[in-house]
Amino acid sequence: MKKRPISCLLMLTAIVQSCNLFSPVDPLPPMVSKLELVDIKRTEITVSGNIQNPDAKNDRQEKKSGGILEYGIVYGTSAALDVQKDKVLKLGEKPAQVPILIQNQKITGLAADTRYFVALYARNEGGGMAYSEIVEVKTTLSPPIKVTRNSVKISNRSGLAYDLDEGNIVVSSDPKADVGIDIFTITGRGTTLSLESIGNLRLKTLGVAEYDKISYLDLALIQDLTTAGVGYLVNAQSANTVIAFRTGEGRLGKWRLENASANELTISLVTYDN
Repeated sequence: MKKRPISCLLMLTAIVQSCNLFSPVDPLPPMVSKLELVDIKRTEITVSGNIQNPDAKNDRQEKKSGGILEYGIVYGTSAALDVQKDKVLKLGEKPAQVPILIQNQKITGLAADTRYFVALYARNEGGGMAYSEIVEVKTTLSPPIKVTRNSVKISNRSGLAYDLDEGNIVVSSDPKADVGIDIFTITGRGTTLSLESIGNLRLKTLGVAEYDKISYLDLALIQDLTTAGVGYLVNAQSANTVIAFRTGEGRLGKWRLENASANELTISLVTYDN
């Protein structure tokens, strides 16, 4: 008689478990990690993260949740991100393996000096949609400087040219050449410097200017850069002439022509990355 309550309890437990076995289960959305900011530039940011299947309580819930159908990055200028209204960078569908590692993914074409909100997203077969924790980031006003050269002396020679993207002396026939340089002397006049645009280089002479105070934004606002060459007489009044430019590869920069003689040119250079 004393064992009967225990038997009833065991039977009741078995009945409850049996009922749970057939009770409905809800599908779960995918699991999305926190987004990691890797790099921030003027028109581009780089992020990393990962996406996994949900932590289902049993096989039935795992099956009902199903595999991941689509995943990517959603971003916009409002914190209330939604793949239906904001910009989406779709990264894949039905991945062959999970977890999905998203490493150093670039988001390009952004506006400079602008605040963005960014998140990972993933959708699975069970209809679940998951977003990561939203990251707030502001793009920079100016891109990083790619090349800096200070008071570099360039010896005059036939076919002399310069690669403004890398800050290197090259010959005019080099595919990387941006500008051909010719220094020559005119009897009775003095030393003349002639610059020829190569490879779709566009430039403009700013005259003698305060080189260090010319910002990237100043360069970006110049509308009348041209492929026409530049030539002028070198003298005390023309020393430290500044030339603004955009290379054929799309980089903006400023170029100071500090001094020139028949045998040598002294320059300083700042070229910004895209």
